[in-house]
Amino acid sequence: MLCSCSSQPIVKVVTQTKTVYVLPPPDWLALCSIPDFIGTTNIDLLKHSLTQTNALATCNASILRLQQWRAQYEHND
Repeated sequence: MLCSCSSQPIVKVVTQTKTVYVLPPPDWLALCSIPDFIGTTNIDLLKHSLTQTNALATCNASILRLQQWRAQYEHND
């Protein structure tokens, strides 16, 4: 009679973790446009080149890295 009390099944809980990546929308990953040069002197050209072009190149490099990251996880559903 005492044997029937010990026959209860042991319940094991198994937890599975699934990583879900929330990707930025493609609209947020648009490359920065390079503005046209507006000026009349060589100094204007130098200022444009040093400030605008370098800043936009840095911006586009960051966006390209984000696009590559997004593409890596985009089809892993």
